[in-house]
Amino acid sequence: MASRFLKPKRRILVVDDDVDIREFLCDLLASWNCLPIPAASGCEAIRILQQRSIDVVMLDLAMPIMDGAETLREIKRLAPDLPVIMMSALITSELWRYFSELGAQSCVAKPMNRERLAATLLPYLPEAHA
Repeated sequence: MASRFLKPKRRILVVDDDVDIREFLCDLLASWNCLPIPAASGCEAIRILQQRSIDVVMLDLAMPIMDGAETLREIKRLAPDLPVIMMSALITSELWRYFSELGAQSCVAKPMNRERLAATLLPYLPEAHA
């Protein structure tokens, strides 16, 4: 009976073609009482977004076939208000400006640790740490 009063877990779509990074992020997010939803490609991420509700997207830049910028454009077409956090080892101020113009809310440099990820992600999940 008490479970109906629990806040729903925040659904975070983790999009990265690197299985080790995807697993690291999903494990970490689950430890923060979030529901990570893994996607190995931009195409898979778009399919997931068309089928279920997502609270935040964490999106890698460098992926084959449909890169992060192209995926970001399609996400913003489908869900303009959905927060997207870009991830890349190649972050520069010019690249961040470009992501911002495409509609990304934030970015985090790889490799990342718990503290850096928390500082970047948690502002978009206020209920997760209340």
